Amino acid sequence: MLWTEKYRPTKLEQIKGQDKFVEDAKHWKNGMPNLLLYGEAGIGKTAAAGVLANWVLDNDKEGNFFEINASDDRRLEVVRTTIKEISSSRRIGDVPHKIILLDEMDGMTPDAQNALKRLMERYSANVRFIITCNHRHKIIYPLQSRCANYGFTRLSNDIILATLHEILHSERINKDKIIGLQEFIGGLDGDLRRGITELQASVSSNTPLTIQIERMQEPYNILLEHILHEQYELTLKKLHDMIHLSVDMKTVCVGLHDVVNKHNMPSAKKFKYLRVIGETEWRSANMTPKVLASWMVGQLI
Repeated sequence: MLWTEKYRPTKLEQIKGQDKFVEDAKHWKNGMPNLLLYGEAGIGKTAAAGVLANWVLDNDKEGNFFEINASDDRRLEVVRTTIKEISSSRRIGDVPHKIILLDEMDGMTPDAQNALKRLMERYSANVRFIITCNHRHKIIYPLQSRCANYGFTRLSNDIILATLHEILHSERINKDKIIGLQEFIGGLDGDLRRGITELQASVSSNTPLTIQIERMQEPYNILLEHILHEQYELTLKKLHDMIHLSVDMKTVCVGLHDVVNKHNMPSAKKFKYLRVIGETEWRSANMTPKVLASWMVGQLI
């Protein structure tokens, strides 16, 4: 069984690093507001939505909780049919309302978001929505204003370390035999889900975590070698290949930042690269990934 599922939180107290959300959620047993949970990938937004549904709906969760991946079902028609049908149908059992989780809502079109706004108002007595997204600015303001907004922050290295230690203890694995855990956590950038996945892969394949770290850094080492040898077309091709594999540019910037920082190159060149990487990361919230990759390579020349 995947550890990310086996150790997914089921109670509010098990949610890591989001104290304000947990404290407020304890008061929502008899009804909750519409919610917008935003923040980086892998820090527990979807898991928190599931835990909240457990808390509010309890034994009547089945039949009253619905999860829709809004980046897959992003069309206006989905709002007009599927979501409207769920919102208008009767509740099952003694619950304050139904709950619809719209995961990765920043992938839904503006027209579909506008239609959802009207459903929120029309069926407010029957349903509540939990919207999750990585980028809040991609959610139209009328939706933001109809929700209680909670920014989920990146998890600290200490929280991730403690969580991984708990998992290793539960799996009866001696944590002292896991070499390189601290360095590994330092490269996760707060992504607990990725940390659990990579740790399980290391344990299951009996691959030392130090090798797992090298595998994680390999694409960025290749990128840096292309850049250092002024092979800019190869650099761009590698970036586009990574984007095609669903690696977002923010993740690319974090990985490339780490390998540049560790490389023994002239200071002037190093800080030029770090400046470009930093600006690329900043632009990643607003630019199309392929266009941003081309811009970054142009700045590195």
